[in-house]
Amino acid sequence: MDLFIQVLLSGLSVGAIYAIVALGFGVIFNATGAINFVQGEYVMVGGLSAAMLYEAWDVPIFVAILVAIAVTTVLGLLTEMGLLGFGRLRTPAAITIATIAIAVIVKGAAMLISVRDTYALPSVLGSESLRILGASTSRQTILNLVLAVLVVVALTLFFRRTKLGTTLRAAAGDSETLQTFGVSYRTTARWAFVIAAALGAVAGAGLAPLTVMSFDSGTLLGLKGFAAAMLGGLGNPQGALAGGLLLGVAEAVVAGYGTSAYADVVAFVVLLAILTFKPTGMFGTARAVRT
Repeated sequence: MDLFIQVLLSGLSVGAIYAIVALGFGVIFNATGAINFVQGEYVMVGGLSAAMLYEAWDVPIFVAILVAIAVTTVLGLLTEMGLLGFGRLRTPAAITIATIAIAVIVKGAAMLISVRDTYALPSVLGSESLRILGASTSRQTILNLVLAVLVVVALTLFFRRTKLGTTLRAAAGDSETLQTFGVSYRTTARWAFVIAAALGAVAGAGLAPLTVMSFDSGTLLGLKGFAAAMLGGLGNPQGALAGGLLLGVAEAVVAGYGTSAYADVVAFVVLLAILTFKPTGMFGTARAVRT
């Protein structure tokens, strides 16, 4: 029983991070109809820069996290400028393909800056462990879960109760009509990329105390976040939370009761199954998308 609780808590901790990454995918999808494959690199940049500032330059942990979020947010803004500004891309398919190229560029830049070293960040709540139902877990586990829930609640209220949020949701469906009402497609896209990048940085800061961060951490994290988003329903905040937690627990079960060598395969199996049998995910609905 203790092992099961241990595995469950471990899965929920990592799953909460996957959920936040999935939320970033959903924000971009709701605003542009595109899949942003730079999202995993936002997580890497947020976690790696915070850990580097703390370990290499002795910056206080809270300051390091805030600076990392700011740096990653600027990266999100630069992503939008590169895609929709200089690139003048407008269709979801073109934007999606271009984000793959930008992800490679970001990864290469991170490799040069970090010199291929790995960095870790301590938890802001300290290193003391907690006992829950006989199992031991870190305080970061609880923090990640609370953070994921708060982010989902905040995004849900943002999309449903604010003018900017409803505009972002409507942009992907009919951006041309929105422009006739004076709403700029680039403005909505810019906000979406900024929010998605900030979410990625938060996820990175939450993940860094659980594992070491390096320049190549983002690719796999992005794919797992995308799998979580598809599992819950792309663009649905509650679905992202459910999908992330389920994926995290599934990985932990495979690693805990089987072998960790196959844990990373879970995300790809889930993604393949969802795309084959239920492309809209658990809580998603079918919608027309511009191509």
